[in-house]
Amino acid sequence: MNQIRYSPTRLAPAALLGLLIAACSAARPAAPPPAAPSATAAPLPAAPALPPSHFRLRLCSEDPVRLPGPPGARQSRGCVVTFTQALSDPATIHALGTDNVRRRYLVYAPANLPPRPAPVVLVFPGYSASAEAAAIYYTQTRFETLADRDGFIVVYGNGLPNPPDPREKPAMPKGGFLQGCLADHAGEGIDVQYVRQLLAQLGTELAIDHARVYATGLSAGGGMAFQLALEAPDLVAAIAPVAALPFQPHGPWLHACHPRPGHDRISIAMLAATDDPFISYGPGGSREYPAAQYPGMEATRDACLTALGLSGPLELDRFPDAVAGDSYQPQTGRASSTIERQRYRPGSDGQELWYYKAEGMGHWWPNPTQSWSGLWARFGKTNQDIDFADHAWAFFRRHAKR
Repeated sequence: MNQIRYSPTRLAPAALLGLLIAACSAARPAAPPPAAPSATAAPLPAAPALPPSHFRLRLCSEDPVRLPGPPGARQSRGCVVTFTQALSDPATIHALGTDNVRRRYLVYAPANLPPRPAPVVLVFPGYSASAEAAAIYYTQTRFETLADRDGFIVVYGNGLPNPPDPREKPAMPKGGFLQGCLADHAGEGIDVQYVRQLLAQLGTELAIDHARVYATGLSAGGGMAFQLALEAPDLVAAIAPVAALPFQPHGPWLHACHPRPGHDRISIAMLAATDDPFISYGPGGSREYPAAQYPGMEATRDACLTALGLSGPLELDRFPDAVAGDSYQPQTGRASSTIERQRYRPGSDGQELWYYKAEGMGHWWPNPTQSWSGLWARFGKTNQDIDFADHAWAFFRRHAKR
């Protein structure tokens, strides 16, 4: 393949995922969330400008983009780092038409970090969304609150500024395109190399605990977490993909990725939604992409269990249905979403797999804030019984590279 691009038969959710950028409060949205540009879309009101900032981190050169949201929505307290990434992979250079690209990421480092090296949590956005979207719309900056409490660094990644198709546009200011294992490449993918470079940069200013680097993300961002586990097991100790592109260590859904020794020791806490309209829970196509050839999320779980060498009885946890009405009943046939967690017995090296099954949930990140009501007909509702940021961090804390 000479171009980095998605197709409905190869990927299903790709070009859509730029729409996954709004988790405004359904009760009091200040404005419709930003969406993929269209000829008929009305321009969004600009968020108030920030005064010039003094950046605590010398690496930073920009404030985060302020995204519109409901009254009281918390913007990220981090700052933005930009740099030029040099490219060496011939397929990537050919596809992008350049040997270097400008990259960015949003980093939050609590002022009260302990003097010892700190863990890093990488959070990736959906396709064509931005680092700021991952911070504000998906996770409601919950990782930053946890970082204040427990002393770790949060890095929100950003995809390539270059779209795989010139007709595509970022869904929001500074949005980027995450290709994952779908982009032809030799060795490591361009975004894996990007993560290596940003961690090296951060290490010049912050003490990083390289045994405790973790990755999570939604949709294409969750696919990025899978890719890091496959191609860079030396970088990450555990991953927590949510409603993710289901890249697997073997078979057709390995796509262009190249698993490295050690990928079979990276612990995984993955969440899948039974009523995801874009990334089908079962094998085959989804509602939005009926021609897609998804492997099925339980098949992806089983492929990961096999790769990790895990078997035996599981422990099943059913979380209380704390919030009623968090399933989009016209499509799911049920009023509320529920979540169960399947915990498998750890392997000989401590590797684990926890599988979260979100019944009646659509394509989103579980948290107490419901997504904007204008998205429900296409994306479904999110589960409000848990905040998955808390669960991901609790899982991450169990794992460090040996």
